[in-house]
Amino acid sequence: MPKNEQPPRRRLRTGEEIEGVVCDFGMNGEGIVKDGAYPVFVPFAIVGERVKVQIVHAKKDYAFGELIEVLSASKDRVKPRCRYFGRCGGCDLQHLDRPMQEEVKRLSLMRTLRKIAGIDIAVPEVFAGAGWAWRNKLSLPFGRAGRGGKVVLGFYEKRSHTVVPLKDCPLHGEWAARLIAAVTEWANENGVTVYDEKTGKGLLRHLVARYVTMLSATLVVNGEGVPHIDNLARKLDDAFGDYALYISPNTAKTNVILGDTVRLVRGRERAQNLGKFSAVVSPLSFLQVNDEVRDAVYDEAARALDGFDGDVVELYSGVGLLTAELASRLPEARIVCAEIVPEAVQDAKRLMGRLGFGDRVTPTCADAADFMSSLPADGYRRALVLDPPRKGCDERVLQAAVDAGFCRVVYISCNPATLARDLRFLLDRGYRVASLRAFDMFPQTLHTETVVTLEKYDDGDTDSRNKLRLPPRR
Repeated sequence: MPKNEQPPRRRLRTGEEIEGVVCDFGMNGEGIVKDGAYPVFVPFAIVGERVKVQIVHAKKDYAFGELIEVLSASKDRVKPRCRYFGRCGGCDLQHLDRPMQEEVKRLSLMRTLRKIAGIDIAVPEVFAGAGWAWRNKLSLPFGRAGRGGKVVLGFYEKRSHTVVPLKDCPLHGEWAARLIAAVTEWANENGVTVYDEKTGKGLLRHLVARYVTMLSATLVVNGEGVPHIDNLARKLDDAFGDYALYISPNTAKTNVILGDTVRLVRGRERAQNLGKFSAVVSPLSFLQVNDEVRDAVYDEAARALDGFDGDVVELYSGVGLLTAELASRLPEARIVCAEIVPEAVQDAKRLMGRLGFGDRVTPTCADAADFMSSLPADGYRRALVLDPPRKGCDERVLQAAVDAGFCRVVYISCNPATLARDLRFLLDRGYRVASLRAFDMFPQTLHTETVVTLEKYDDGDTDSRNKLRLPPRR
């Protein structure tokens, strides 16, 4: 065989077992074992380990395998803390110690940027906060333990809508265990029915809750009311004392969890301590799930505009926490922020008014693309801040940013793949990456939060950082 020629690939068969050494991590954190030149992607396998693998799905050029046995374990392997790890799809990396988790995420981000965007960039060390009890939001479906069994809350078994009972979750902390116990006890003691996807009958669909400095819990129901609600209120009084209990009617046959509206039925709403600021957050409003890392991300995004002498447009602004951070650090700037969820816009308006920013910060309820299309083409005096959902930005948003000529763009992303796609669009149209930093917003999972700052250059100048179109404000 010639020196540089690869050995022929032997196509593996489903059900076949192989042994091998994990040679690399894939883009999704899985280990890669090679059978000759044929790569097999194996979840929960670690680089350097010798493993036994069963093939579960084979394609022409690669296969997916299930880890059967670790024959020689890595020093980076640890015992998962959660009893449900491997069954619940919420965590992917509990088998890795924390430093290796960060390294996997760093390498995965670099590879994604290289593969999709063609960006070869050295991602610095990932910012890491607390590894456990970091998640402030809980969302669980109701189900029954067996046919006609007790009401339970849990997670969906893989590739099904069968609910596996959950008693606690180390990502949420002990408040989640107290809430799950209180709600399931109430439902079983009072004979409250559970929604059946096949028949469309039954009441309880999901429990959605958030806990920062107090509990905000929402029952998603197949109807307009909930029986015996006072009995649930008494249990929440005993378990939490201070809480707000909502109902969200959702009678549609859909996988969308929350209904279009929520209504407070017991307890009280109040502002919660969210880092530097306090704000009322509607159950329908988006809020980052990791308080500690959220503050670090927003600080990084705001620092990218330190010294900026212009105004700011912010899209996907949520309840306005980043907006408030920007307003406090840019005391002369006018800020217009757009968010499509009306409840979040109202939360943001209340926050801006309470902080005294109402005269120069304008929260607007609008679709991001529609909002951008209405802007005048004088972006050279403005910066753009983006914090889109996992699907990334609509191309119309990016094209409008290019057309308006924003001199600086700060992009916050929770999905490296869509981030890379959107960066490629902007890089092809006169922007360059000025800085990039990754944050472990979601410990024990594969997900990574990234903050990227891009700068625009004068036509024909793609080399000098000193020729940004940043004229003094008039």
